[in-house]
Amino acid sequence: MKFTVSSVAKSTARLGSLSEFARIPEAVLETPLLLLHTRGASVPHLSYDLLQMVSTENHILQMPLVTLVDHTKNVKAFGKGIADFAGLKEYLNYVSVQDSGTTTPEGYHEKNSISLWTRGGRKLIDPQTYITCIEALKPDMFQAIVDGDTTSNSSVKRVKRSVDDTVKFAGICADLKEKSEVLKNTPMLACVTGGYNIKERLRCITELKGLDVAGYVLEGFHTNGESAANLIWEDVEPVVTETLESLPDNLPRTFHGPVTPVILLKLISKGIDIFDATFPWIVAERAGALVFPNTLPNGKAFITETLPSVKSPATIALNEKDGSPENENSKDELVDRIFEINLKDKRYFNDTRPLVEECSCYCCRKYSRSYVHHLSATSELQGPILLMMHNLHHYINFFRNIRLAIREDQLQALHSMLEQFVTSRRS
Repeated sequence: MKFTVSSVAKSTARLGSLSEFARIPEAVLETPLLLLHTRGASVPHLSYDLLQMVSTENHILQMPLVTLVDHTKNVKAFGKGIADFAGLKEYLNYVSVQDSGTTTPEGYHEKNSISLWTRGGRKLIDPQTYITCIEALKPDMFQAIVDGDTTSNSSVKRVKRSVDDTVKFAGICADLKEKSEVLKNTPMLACVTGGYNIKERLRCITELKGLDVAGYVLEGFHTNGESAANLIWEDVEPVVTETLESLPDNLPRTFHGPVTPVILLKLISKGIDIFDATFPWIVAERAGALVFPNTLPNGKAFITETLPSVKSPATIALNEKDGSPENENSKDELVDRIFEINLKDKRYFNDTRPLVEECSCYCCRKYSRSYVHHLSATSELQGPILLMMHNLHHYINFFRNIRLAIREDQLQALHSMLEQFVTSRRS
C-alpha cells in the first residue's frame, strides 16, 4: 500500500490518496477517507445489491475481528479470504480489533491478551492467536492488536499499562507478520495509546518507531459506541495536536469511532486521514435520519426542528436488567440527537416530505417521512434498511464535500456552517 499526501491546507488538514494495494492494484482512494463499517463482514441492514444502490465508488470495508472471530475457522477452510467468503471481493477490506460502533466493556485486563466480547461471550486473544485469525481472513490491511481500554478518567497506572501492552503486542505482531507467508506483504497499522496523557502518547510513538508499519491508529480516547459521540473537544485537542506532531507525515493516521460531524471536522483539520462509518449506523439503529448540512455553504435554510436527547440504548438495557428505576437526577449517559431527526416521533405521522429535501438517496426519492415513521413505529424490517441507505449516502457525500472544501480552502466555512446548524437547532 502506498500513501501520498497531495496537499496540506492552512489548518493542517491533508488531502491524499491510498493506492497500490496488492489484491486490487488499480484502486485509488482519496483521503480524508470513510471506511464502510461492517458487522460479520456485511454493512448493517444492507445486502450487496442495496449497498450498490447507495454507492458504486471504490471503498474500504472496516471488518472488526470481534464480529468475525467465531467464523475464522470457516473462512480459513474456504481458503480465499474474507473478501471472497463474504461475496465482496471488489471491495478492499481492513480488519480492526474491536467494533468501534459498539461499547467495549472496561476493566477486563490480562497480562498477555485482550478481551473480545462476541455473541458467544468473552474471548481472550493473544498476539499469536490474533495473527492466526488475520492469516485466515487475508485482509488488504489490518490493525495491530491493541490495549485501548482508557478514557479521560483512567489512572496513570492504567494508561502506562495500556502503552506497555500495546507496544509489546505491536512488536510481536510485526515479528509474526514478517515470518508469515500470507501476511508478509500485508500493510499493518500500529496503534498509539496513552489515554489523555501526552507524555505517555509520545512514549508510545517513540517505542513504535522501530517497527515497519504502514500507518497509525489513534486509540484510547474512548471505549467505542456512544462514548465516542460524547467526546469533549477541549480535552481531546491538546492530546491529538501533540500526538500528530510526533507522527511521520508520510503515513496515514486513523481515528475509529462514531464521533459527531463537528468533532470529525476538527480532527480532519488537525491532520487525521481515515475514519469509519459507525456514526450513520448508530443513528439508524435508534431510528434517526441524518439531516445536518453535508455540502459547502449555498445560502439555503437549515433544518431547525428540534428533538430532546434520549437515553442510550445500552443504558436503557442496563436499567432494565438491574431493575433500577429511571429518575431525573440519574447520571445516565444521554445521546445528543442534534444532527438527526427521530422518525419514531409522532410529529412525522402526516409529514409527506422526504427525510432531507433534495437528497438523491433511494429513500428520499421514493418514500416520505410519514412512511418511514410508520416503519419505525411498528418495528418493520424495512425501516432500518431505508434509514441506513439514507444515512450512509448522506455521510459519503459529507466526505466528498470535505475533500472539496480542503481543496478549495473552505474547510473552516464548512465547519462554521455546521456550528451554525447546531446552534440553530439547540435554540
